[in-house]
Amino acid sequence: MSVDPAVDFRQLRYFVAVAEELHFGRAAERLHMSQSPLSRAIRELERDLGVVLFIRTTRRVELTAAGTALLEHGRRALAELDLAIEEARRAGGGQPGVVTIGHGPLSQRAAVRIADAAAAEHPELRFRLEEDVTPELLRRVASHELAAAAVFALPEAAHHDVRIDALRDEPLLAALPATHRFAGGAAIPVREFVADCVLLPREPTGRGFNTWLRAVLRTAGCQLDRTMEMPGLPWDRRVLPVAAGEAVAPVVSGWVESFGREVVTVPFDPPITFPIDLASGPDADVVVAASLALRDADGWLSQRSPSD
Repeated sequence: MSVDPAVDFRQLRYFVAVAEELHFGRAAERLHMSQSPLSRAIRELERDLGVVLFIRTTRRVELTAAGTALLEHGRRALAELDLAIEEARRAGGGQPGVVTIGHGPLSQRAAVRIADAAAAEHPELRFRLEEDVTPELLRRVASHELAAAAVFALPEAAHHDVRIDALRDEPLLAALPATHRFAGGAAIPVREFVADCVLLPREPTGRGFNTWLRAVLRTAGCQLDRTMEMPGLPWDRRVLPVAAGEAVAPVVSGWVESFGREVVTVPFDPPITFPIDLASGPDADVVVAASLALRDADGWLSQRSPSD
């Protein structure tokens, strides 16, 4: 990515935090700063670039087309900068080995558990997590940019020079407005879920998930007739249309703590699970061992066998 000289990496890091959170307060907490200077820095960035990056209302913050484009490339630029800094420090003996584990929006919880377990066994190492979409995660593992990654189980993973292990069948939940007729129920029938407008990740970034979900629903005898696109990835907290009663959405349990009281989650009937695999490179023995130990001890595979 070519970064405009008027934009420094501090501004870019601030922008990415706000774009991922879509909430200035949460972004400020994440950056360990107050909200006022963060808001001012974003306004200065928009002025320097000559574009509007966010649409701000009293109820929500949304990315513009310009903001979405900057997020896609800005995250990559920051990742490359962080990698360069780590390599420089390692070359100078300034820090212990860093093991980077990738994950997608739906597999973050599994990646956190893996990193914590590996760190407990190997305190001499530092583990870092990075989010990306599955095609990029597979490419980055194959190029040794990542040690391993918790990825969406895709058939094309076999075309990459990486090891693939079945890792987790992640239960999907339905995020519903608190006023929804099934909000107080034990589960929502799939046919009732698809009767509403369903919030999905924006394509082409979310195409793999959207294609998979449509196929799963067709198997259950249902199809999506009405959909709404989320602003972009990461999309775990982009459920404001659900809170407003405009849509329902498929989510995972790791996201629930970020929802407000206006959103309720319930399981699907019949249950739907999202298949997650571990893609790993030749130097990921520590990560693989921790991952498979967790998988087997906690019964992460409910629909598939370890040999799948």
